[in-house]
Amino acid sequence: MEPFHRLLAPSVVNCLTCGKMVSRSTLKVGVCLHCYDAIPWIREPRCSICGRHIGCPDCTRTGGKETYFQSNRSAVAYNSMMRDWLGQYKYRGNEKYSELLVMMLEKALVNMRNEYRQNKGTETWNIDIITCVPVSSIRLEERGFNQAEVLAVGLADKMHLTYKELLLRERHTNKQSFKNRSERIRDMENVFNTDREMMNSVHNILLSRPRSFANIPLRILVIDDIYTTGSTINACARVLKEIGERIGHPVEVYSLTWARS
Repeated sequence: MEPFHRLLAPSVVNCLTCGKMVSRSTLKVGVCLHCYDAIPWIREPRCSICGRHIGCPDCTRTGGKETYFQSNRSAVAYNSMMRDWLGQYKYRGNEKYSELLVMMLEKALVNMRNEYRQNKGTETWNIDIITCVPVSSIRLEERGFNQAEVLAVGLADKMHLTYKELLLRERHTNKQSFKNRSERIRDMENVFNTDREMMNSVHNILLSRPRSFANIPLRILVIDDIYTTGSTINACARVLKEIGERIGHPVEVYSLTWARS
């Protein structure tokens, strides 16, 4: 039936992002070649910690807060075009963008995995659990969905990995885009937590791993839409590291965001 439906489908369609009429056969996840070629991929991050594509003053700053995550990687650099795409998905609720953004995260995770396997000489490096940054009930009511959760679930499905909700948001915070670095860091203190059921799910995954993995840390990947100062990811990572302490096994936290500002 599928080939028959393809015959009935229009051969010329609108590009999801620019609206230009193009041949269906040239689309890449709903995007025309012109828009696809304009995507500002981060292929070789300059900063090994936060994944920034240009010089990074934050990670080299002394006297800062302790970093609880191993590293962040991002699919793209945040520019005006990416801001429009994120706005369509996150604020206007255009669900058609979710497949596109998941595809972009998938490419980034494949690159991240290859990077760690090559640079660290660890051929078995992989992610054990994918989770996401939770939103407050206020934000959930505003948007109708958690944009990071949709991306995380979609990515886990594409990569055949396990997705688990591991974090609770204890309180609502105002939009981070209006705050400077120090305000963001201060605002994110003690925002996230976990519960016994979530800890048990991590412990069960730990027990399901092969015996040869007994001395290998459990690797958790946190998904979010955009990385700016890293304060949100770091706050999440602190709680996830504490889960490891409670279950008696080391946990390494990694972050993958769709964009890096």
